[in-house]
This record gives sequence, C-alpha cells and structure tokens, in this order.
Amino acid sequence: MKRALALLFALAAPAFADTVRCHVIYGGEEFSAVAEPASDPYTVQGQRIGRYFEFKVAYITTPAEFSALSVYVYSTVSGESVLIHQAKFPVSIGNGAAPWGFTGMHSVYEPSKSSELQYWCEKETRGAR
Repeated sequence: MKRALALLFALAAPAFADTVRCHVIYGGEEFSAVAEPASDPYTVQGQRIGRYFEFKVAYITTPAEFSALSVYVYSTVSGESVLIHQAKFPVSIGNGAAPWGFTGMHSVYEPSKSSELQYWCEKETRGAR
C-alpha cells in the first residue's frame, strides 16, 4: 500500500524540465532568452537584440547523440543574419560556482560597427524561480 501511494504521488507531482536562461546585455539594456528542451535546432527562433545582433540559444536534448546546448550570435548589419559567434556545451553541464552560470561571461563584437554584446547562460529548473 505504501509503495502504491508513493508511486501515485510521484506520478501526480509535476515534472519540472530544465530550461536554459541566457542574460544578454547590449547598449546598456538587459535582455533574456529562454530555451526549452527541443529536438530540432533549425526550428529554434533567434531573438533580435538592438540594431546589429540576433541571439539564439538551442537546448537540444533528443536524439541523445546530438544533444547539446548551443549559443549563436549573428550580425544583422547587412540585412541578413551572419553567424559571428558560436559556443557549444554538453547538456549534462551544470552551473558553475561563479556568478556567470555554466558559460561564464562572453563578449561578442560586431566587426563593422564595433558594437559589443555580452551574455551568460544558466540552467534552471522551472518552478524554482
């Protein structure tokens, strides 16, 4: 009986999936990009940041052989999105002890406009914030 009750409670408890939250700083403004677990990085949409950047974070969990946390920064100066920065992390990575999540603080520069975008990302559990 106790075992059946414990199983019932486990099934009734909400399953909180990990998400990735990236904190983006550009032009004195702070932006947030949140990524849910996904299976296709090509369907993940980027977020326009200011006039010169697009930021995209893809949290790919399935299939297991392609699982990764990928961060992309694009320049949009030409009117098209041109990749200027990419970082990839294993999905098993945890947040570090430092204040900058699992990525550390990154600075990305748009080459023709000398604009700077900074970001750092952390894994979080939904319902924990």
